[in-house]
Amino acid sequence: MPTRAIEDAGLLEILQSPGPAVGPWSLFDPLLDPTSAEFRFLEPLGQSREVKTALSGLFGRFVSRAYATRFLGFTHFAHVGTPPMRLSGPMRGEVRRVHGRHGDMPDWIAWGPSIGMAIIEAKGSHARVGFHRTLRRAFAQAERAEILSKGGRARFKRYAIATRWGFAAPLNWEPLLWVQDPEENGDAIPQKESSELQAGVIRLHCANLFDRLALAELAGAFHELASTPSRGRYVQARTRGLAALEAAPLRTIVGSRSSEPQDELVGSFVTRGGVFAADELSAVDQRTLSRLKMRPVFVGIERGVLAAAIRGDIQAIESRRRVASPTDDDGPRQGPQDDGTGGWIVRIDEDAARIE
Repeated sequence: MPTRAIEDAGLLEILQSPGPAVGPWSLFDPLLDPTSAEFRFLEPLGQSREVKTALSGLFGRFVSRAYATRFLGFTHFAHVGTPPMRLSGPMRGEVRRVHGRHGDMPDWIAWGPSIGMAIIEAKGSHARVGFHRTLRRAFAQAERAEILSKGGRARFKRYAIATRWGFAAPLNWEPLLWVQDPEENGDAIPQKESSELQAGVIRLHCANLFDRLALAELAGAFHELASTPSRGRYVQARTRGLAALEAAPLRTIVGSRSSEPQDELVGSFVTRGGVFAADELSAVDQRTLSRLKMRPVFVGIERGVLAAAIRGDIQAIESRRRVASPTDDDGPRQGPQDDGTGGWIVRIDEDAARIE
């Protein structure tokens, strides 16, 4: 799996989690083997068990999310919070704890075009040998959550993804990844309820991202669409979301040697110093930040896709599914890339592009 795919997943994971909204490059750059295209560390990280466990968990999330995106086809991720976690208020759609299951909840509820929804737990390991124990713990955690609506239990898949670091020295351990993924049989819930549950995952993905990208009005509307049980407030949140989308700064990719968006982008810049609103950085500013090694990156989603998410139009979002298989090219990506549903990560100093 290319390192850039893991960096992209790590960036989105950090942006959608509480904490400082900065890119993961300060972690990646000094730690990874620059001679290898694999996600391989220069040497074992840390001496104490606490440090290794913490880093294993962090990088395990990055690698697992990249794997789920690139090879499983999931495009939208929402962190599972304290249950019940609301997905669609009017449909009483929620992520709930399975009765009788105790302990930490899994990492994500995810959705992908033509794939549907999934509950995913990621585990990172620093052990030299053996993965069975780590994978069992991950799957036990994934089994603690289920997706329900007023029509019953939705159909979804559970995934446990366990990874182990690779090292360039001193032992040349290979990076390894294991997956467990049985199908879950759900009830025959109405299609309208199923679509609303899927829209809830998409809306929470957008809400958590825009929370950190200084687009509070848009984020608030997405949160309200996923959480409110009131039909009247749901309609108001949709109207407010479309108005916030209309007022949001719009950007385009200029000078790219590869693909370009079908529509204008809504998003913001992320650098080593934090987030800058989309209307704050001129082309000159972008070049200056690149020259100063601040690694400016623009993270955005196409306006038409956001409008479809506000309306709950799953078919419009599914129509943007990848034309080529994500496994067709395992080499480094060249230039900005659509994630399959209108999301873009543009590295100003690597993609030979600028944002206007």
